[in-house]
Amino acid sequence: MANEEFLARVPIFANCTPQEIGAVAAVAQESGFQTGQIIVTQGTPGQAFYLILSGRVEIKRDGQSLGAFGPGDFFGEMSLLDHAPRSATITALEPTVCLMLSSWDFKALLEKHPSIAVKLLEILSRRLRVADEKIGR
Repeated sequence: MANEEFLARVPIFANCTPQEIGAVAAVAQESGFQTGQIIVTQGTPGQAFYLILSGRVEIKRDGQSLGAFGPGDFFGEMSLLDHAPRSATITALEPTVCLMLSSWDFKALLEKHPSIAVKLLEILSRRLRVADEKIGR
């Protein structure tokens, strides 16, 4: 499956056109991780979004396993917009390849393609509204 197809399945890019997805894919980089390699560490500033192309990773918060992610799963999407500390540590369970998008490359992309920013705001606004409704109940 092409990187564009993987990206198109990510909810934050769901409203993007194929051309916009192509622009995102053009600035993303493939990164490989060996078994046992830590990809992100809980508590450190988030600086990139990761989309798993192959392999599996484990998610741990405060030393407790929260499960695993595989191809098509992603993490770090909020890092594209802020540098808040990572909420979990992600470790490769097997050789893993991720499509990585750094926050600085993403922000430069938004300057060139503001339509992506508008669509991203729509998605994030919807997510926030749903979260607010759940809390309000």
